[in-house]
Parts: sequence; C-alpha cells; structure tokens
Amino acid sequence: MKKNIFKIGLVMITIGFFSCSNDDNDGGSTAQEELSFKVDGTSIVADEFEAVLYTNAVAGGRYIDVYGSKNGNDFAEFHFPAKTGSFPAQQSFDMASCWLTYENGVNYPDNYFHSTSGTLTVTVCDTVANKIEATFNFTGNNSSVDKVITDGKLKINSITRQ
Repeated sequence: MKKNIFKIGLVMITIGFFSCSNDDNDGGSTAQEELSFKVDGTSIVADEFEAVLYTNAVAGGRYIDVYGSKNGNDFAEFHFPAKTGSFPAQQSFDMASCWLTYENGVNYPDNYFHSTSGTLTVTVCDTVANKIEATFNFTGNNSSVDKVITDGKLKINSITRQ
C-alpha cells in the first residue's frame, strides 16, 4: 500500500513539474501595436486606435477603416481595401486606392487634411487572425494648406467587424 501511495505521489509530482511553465505567453500575439507618423517632421503616436472591417458598397468590396487618437482627440482616419498591396493616397473609395486623413482639431474643413498624394503599403492584412501591418506617407490638404505626413507605421492586432 505504501508503495502505491509513493508511486501515485511521484506520478503527481512529475505531471505537475512538466505541466507547469514560467512562460506567460497564452499563445496569443505579443507583438506591439502601433500607429505613428510624423507631421511636418513632428512625431505623433496614437494612444488609442481601432480598425473596422466592413463591406463598402461604393468601393465594391471589403474595406478597413482605422481611427487613431491621442489624449482623446482624433488625429488619423484611414480607409483602404482589405488586402495587401500599395495603394495611392487619394480622396476616393475604390479597390485600387485609399483615403487617408490627418486631423489636428475638430473644425471641418480647417483641421482635416485629406490625402492628395502619397502611398499606403499594406504588407499584412489577415482578417481571420485580426492583423494589419502597413507603412504610409502622404500629403494632406484642407483646401488651403498642405501637411506632409512621413514615416507612417501601422500595426494592429484587433479588428472589429460590421
């Protein structure tokens, strides 16, 4: 009897030893999310952002909208096809281009700088695993003033579906 208790105890300790790990990774992604760029040379980094996947009837396919904010104020709004590729930054909704906007206030149109040129390059667009990675640069205009957006980085690990 004592031998059986000893064997059971030894098996339990062995199972416990091999089933425990000091790895805190739950299998999910540990990659850092990011939305950052420079406006006329000044760096801006979002402290909150959201990506939304939906069907855009005007564009004729699935689209992703990304909204970024800092300290509760919106400063970026991006619209692009839900696929990888390089998209010219324009002011249209279609499956071959994107619409990027930099915002530096709430007054429309004075504080909304819509893309007139530039590129969004989407290198990862996995709507199943909820991952988007892209780089971008563009010139935005509010009808009278240009803002130059450079060194843009987008990395998102969460997508909301509509």
